[in-house]
Amino acid sequence: MKRWTILLGRGGTVLLSIGLALLLVSLIPPAQRGSFSSGSSIYRETWRRLFEGVQTPQQGFRISITANDTLNVYLLEVSSQTITSWISEHYSGSINWSNSTYFEEFLEENPESIAWQKDTRDGRVEYEYIPTKITNATFILSNPSSKTVTYEYERSIIGLVGPARKARTLAQWIMPIGLLLTLPQIIDLYKTRKKDRSSQLVSA
Repeated sequence: MKRWTILLGRGGTVLLSIGLALLLVSLIPPAQRGSFSSGSSIYRETWRRLFEGVQTPQQGFRISITANDTLNVYLLEVSSQTITSWISEHYSGSINWSNSTYFEEFLEENPESIAWQKDTRDGRVEYEYIPTKITNATFILSNPSSKTVTYEYERSIIGLVGPARKARTLAQWIMPIGLLLTLPQIIDLYKTRKKDRSSQLVSA
């Protein structure tokens, strides 16, 4: 067997092993590390920060929100300070930075900040968020209606062994490459065994 075939085969075997390990990591389900529930009301034509914090590929959250009327629910990948600063700069003469119209205008000017959005028209929304990189995530409720809306929410912190999405993507790239590298060695082994079997038949 040629030396280069052996070297490629060993490299391919290593890549296959790494790919399998990454695939196994990606299949480990997230574990819940704590939960928090609360409720309140949000006045008409206002928005409110529900919570914010730094999220990592190893730590995200699940959230469910129940409301007695329609609320717009947003997950933004910016801090609440970024939002209030933008409103203050554009509406310096107003002290009501919590106005939902100002918030909607911020979103129109910064659509890239929206990671997810939905409304509670059906009474309840649920969402699970695990970022692909370290991210400052802010969960926002906005009430564009003309009446106060009451809501309740529950949030659970979830942890992962590793970044599942990234591990799965790497595995999908690494394993085919590893298989291709091992093919020459597999073919050589097959040819060698076939030749040996033929020799044994002839000698018999």
